[in-house]
Amino acid sequence: MEYGRALRLAGAAPAVAAAFVLTACGSDGGKDGRDGGKPAASPSTAEALSTDDDKPQDKQDKGDACGPGDLTVEARKAPGGRLLLVAANTGGKPCTAYGFPYLRFDQDQATAGVGEETRPKAPVKIPPGKAAYAGITPTAADGSGGPGRDVKKLSVTFQTAGGDPLPGDPAAPALPGGSLHVDDQARGTYWVDGEAAALKG
Repeated sequence: MEYGRALRLAGAAPAVAAAFVLTACGSDGGKDGRDGGKPAASPSTAEALSTDDDKPQDKQDKGDACGPGDLTVEARKAPGGRLLLVAANTGGKPCTAYGFPYLRFDQDQATAGVGEETRPKAPVKIPPGKAAYAGITPTAADGSGGPGRDVKKLSVTFQTAGGDPLPGDPAAPALPGGSLHVDDQARGTYWVDGEAAALKG
C-alpha cells in the first residue's frame, strides 16, 4: 500500500543514513586511509549526522495540524461490525485534521488502507469542544481479506498539512471489548465532520 509504504520509509530513513555512514567509517580503503580518493567519515561525523536526523523529527513544526496532544481519540462500536473513531479537540485552540488517520493494529508495520471515495472537499477544522470522525471497516464483506486475526491494540497517527505522518507517539484508543477481528482488507476513511459521513466509507 502506498500510504503504509510512505509511513515505513519515513521511519526507516534515519536508520538507513546511519548505516551508510557507519559502513564508510569501517572501511580502511588501504594503508593511507583513503577509499577511491575520498576520506572516510569520522565517528564524529556519523554522530553529527545521526543527531541532525533526529532533531527535525523531534522539533518539526506541525503548524495547525491536530495531534494526540490536542485531541482525545476514542474508538466506538458502530453498526455492521465497524468502528467509529472520534477525535475530540480538548485543547484551547482550533486545529485541523488533515487527510486520514494512519491505522496500525498490534505490532503491524504496514498501515491499513483508506477509501479514497471518502475524501472530503476540504480538511476538517476542529474548534475546541468539537470532533472529527473516521470509520474503520475491519474485514472485507466478501471474504477477500482471508481468515483474519484478533488484535488487541490500535494506533492512530495523524498527518501534517503536507501529508506526512506527524512525528511523535500515536494515539492509542482502547478497542471496544478489548479486541477486534481484522483481515488483510481492513481499511479506514478520511477524517470527516460527521458520524454518518464516516460510516458511509
